[in-house]
Amino acid sequence: MMKKISALLLSVLSLLGVTSCAGSSSVQESAQPFDESKAVTLTVFDVGKADAMILETKNTVTVIDTGCKGDGKIIEKYLGDKGIEKIDTLIITHFDKDHVGGAARVVKKFPIGTVYVPDYKSDSDEYLSFIQNASNAGTAITQIPVTEQQEWNYDGAAFTLYAPQKTDYGQNEENDFSLCLFMQYDNIKYLFTGDAEEARQQEIMDLNLGTVDFLKFPYHGNYLKTTEDFLTACKPKATVVCCSEKENADDKTVETLKNRGIEAYYTTGGNVTVRTDGSTMVCSQG
Repeated sequence: MMKKISALLLSVLSLLGVTSCAGSSSVQESAQPFDESKAVTLTVFDVGKADAMILETKNTVTVIDTGCKGDGKIIEKYLGDKGIEKIDTLIITHFDKDHVGGAARVVKKFPIGTVYVPDYKSDSDEYLSFIQNASNAGTAITQIPVTEQQEWNYDGAAFTLYAPQKTDYGQNEENDFSLCLFMQYDNIKYLFTGDAEEARQQEIMDLNLGTVDFLKFPYHGNYLKTTEDFLTACKPKATVVCCSEKENADDKTVETLKNRGIEAYYTTGGNVTVRTDGSTMVCSQG
């Protein structure tokens, strides 16, 4: 009897177009089959407490952050195994070593159409190597000025990249310079937040982007004063937290996501794949 009730509920949810996510394997709950010809695929790599992601539309590749030094090899192998020889867009949300670390290798190994970065500089070895290799490769770097945004469209997916609103967030607040990427593909919305802390999260809320289906959880799962309000504002159905066994998400974050019924994936469990055809989203891990 319980199985019949569960099946009936799933059918109702499918007819309503509710997004579905699965734990270890993808499960499609939809009135219509997943349209592979329209698939957009996001891969969030298990690179510890660092961000490295690849977003693929039918004809384009976007890399969002590159992890730590050495993680560029993971991006290179992934693209190489798929026979992909160029990157259309590379976004470095900010210049902490766990976001820009692998960029020097990526810009050296692949021709890149556009590179977007926030409008500030760093003196770290990882940043300087990235800038030098980009120069050597003849790859232009586009800094997005404070308060401005960039918009583009890939295969029907609309992208908007938002710059921070200030030039100064105080001492040791580089995380708040994080670029924020919003993607809408038909009825499905993704939000990528870098390492946004309180001030930057408030700026993102002030954009009034509405609810999203997928959230790349900000700042590796740290629970902040703005966390509850931020989750209330964007109401994600699924989220990925980039963390490690030694530096895992805060317990309060884990509890909050569970209590809110948000399907949460932690990269300690392996790579996470999020796929959509514009009407349904399917998540898997491992």
